[in-house]
Amino acid sequence: MATSPPIPTAKRQRLNNQREATQIQALAEQGKLNPSTQNVVVQLQSSIDGETLGPAISLPAASTGQRELQMIVNQLRRQARKGKKRKVEGALDDTDDEGSDEEDDEDRPFAFHLDVATAEGSNAPTRLDIASSISNDVLQVALARKLDLSSEDTLRIVFEPQAVFRVRPIRRCSATLSGHASPILYSLASPSSSLFLTTAGDNTARLWDVSTEMPLHTLQGHRNWVLTAAWDPLERRCATGDMDGVIYLWNSIDQASYGRKAWGSRTGEQVEEEARAAAAAEAAAAESKDGSSSSSGDPTARIKMKAKEKRALRHAAPPGNILRGHTKWITSLAFEPAHLNADSPRLASSSKDGTVRVWNTSNRTCAFTLAAHSSSVNLVRWGGESGENGGGVLYTAANDRTVKIWDGATGRLIRSLDAHAHWVNTMALSTDFILRNGAFDERKGGLIDGLSHATSSPSEIQAACLKRFRKFTQSQPETLVSGSEDHTLYFWPPQLKGDATQGEAGGVTPKKPLNRMVGHQKPINHVCFSPDGRLIASASFDGSVRLWSGTEKGKFIATLRGHVSSVYRLSWSCDSRLLVSASKDSTMKIWDLKTYKIKVDLPGHGDEVYCVDWVGDKIASGGRDRQVRIWRA
Repeated sequence: MATSPPIPTAKRQRLNNQREATQIQALAEQGKLNPSTQNVVVQLQSSIDGETLGPAISLPAASTGQRELQMIVNQLRRQARKGKKRKVEGALDDTDDEGSDEEDDEDRPFAFHLDVATAEGSNAPTRLDIASSISNDVLQVALARKLDLSSEDTLRIVFEPQAVFRVRPIRRCSATLSGHASPILYSLASPSSSLFLTTAGDNTARLWDVSTEMPLHTLQGHRNWVLTAAWDPLERRCATGDMDGVIYLWNSIDQASYGRKAWGSRTGEQVEEEARAAAAAEAAAAESKDGSSSSSGDPTARIKMKAKEKRALRHAAPPGNILRGHTKWITSLAFEPAHLNADSPRLASSSKDGTVRVWNTSNRTCAFTLAAHSSSVNLVRWGGESGENGGGVLYTAANDRTVKIWDGATGRLIRSLDAHAHWVNTMALSTDFILRNGAFDERKGGLIDGLSHATSSPSEIQAACLKRFRKFTQSQPETLVSGSEDHTLYFWPPQLKGDATQGEAGGVTPKKPLNRMVGHQKPINHVCFSPDGRLIASASFDGSVRLWSGTEKGKFIATLRGHVSSVYRLSWSCDSRLLVSASKDSTMKIWDLKTYKIKVDLPGHGDEVYCVDWVGDKIASGGRDRQVRIWRA
């Protein structure tokens, strides 16, 4: 015999009703009363030409965010292309441009916002960016309530592509360049993607011209292995560090330009002018020493250089300036971003002596030393947020199992992140690409907004870089991921909310990690964000590459398997569509991020590949075989 629950008393029923009413009121105040059943009518519009895409559609406001809108836009774009293809099917040649259809079917990343009209002179934002959901980012914000936006209105949502341009898949090795006499240890593409810098165990660093695929300069002066390097954000100088703790600062030949022109060979006129100036200085010194004037005419007029001597001076590398202070080898270098200091960016260096030094590049002196780590500092990164006094924020990772955050203006320790159980080998910022290439336009070449080194002031360049940085971090703040010998990665919350204020209650956020990213079976070698910040890739000694979500707190996406030995280095193409990995197995692999399988296999190196970087639409790599290889479509 079935039993039925007892009928609640009148008092019990009244208490239940009061409790339910209290819960409903709390949800209503938070804007979460009926989000799942609330639908909105959305019309998608392109930011490029202003045309609408497809019909107006009804979507659930609470569960539709950037990811869902991105899937809808890509699907509607495919349907539109198929419709156009059917209309002109008879006029098209089936064999024409066979590979373009495959590329057009790939999903592209988009950002979404709602344009809102505000009163003239108002400081209110003119757009509402959509990230988590339409309900949270549009309907429930204070500005939308002032403008009387509701679920009954047709929301015209604008979508804008996030990829700067499409990089062609790499297929072949176009050049093999010799020059280094020892294994190549480190490589780095220049901000304009026109030069490639390598360091090696032969005590030299070399500059390579990517466009002509030829060697450019040999930077000589180090007396021990050159371990690391860094580029000035405006490409006017570069820095290299060696095992003796010595840093060399190299200035370009032409400070009013960038790329191949700035670092290229001197002209014959420049060489002759320098020779005449040197001869005049020598004659003036001799005259002042002897105390008698020479009556034999201008001494510089008799200077005639031999062709061999003139050729050597024309192709000579620029002289380097030495920065001394560290007592052990240099592990990492980082220049101050252009949007914080475009005129004379400072240089940060980390060392095995447990310290980080910040150098003034204008007078080549040490501004201050950061000495809170108790062991070797493996990495230093200069963040993009402005910090307390506008000097930026420094991130350092060390063998003492901590990541420390410093104020770039004063050197004050802001906080220490100590979740790792072993050495912290690597870390990456979601803004790394913008900080490195922020002053250059990848689509058109040259500086952004039509600026130039010769005619634009540093303040104009700095303002343009700051505008680009703020636009990038508007939808996703600067976040940090660190990797360790303990086989794990940690996804940290944004450490500063815009301009930091003093104290924990101001601009500093809680230091507890948002996610512990596990899965690798051996120590982490390298981690990097995609240029758009949506994806994170990590490489490990276990021979695998793992993908994580950069927008969902490091959520695991997939494992990329194909290498048969340790993976040393990763690099993203500037459109965030392609990922290349370099391995101990002497190969590099380009990965298909739709199927998570190998897209292109790039064998060719004779030994381990230590470094790889995407340089524009080409790949440059180097390793134990002492050769630089350039790969292209």
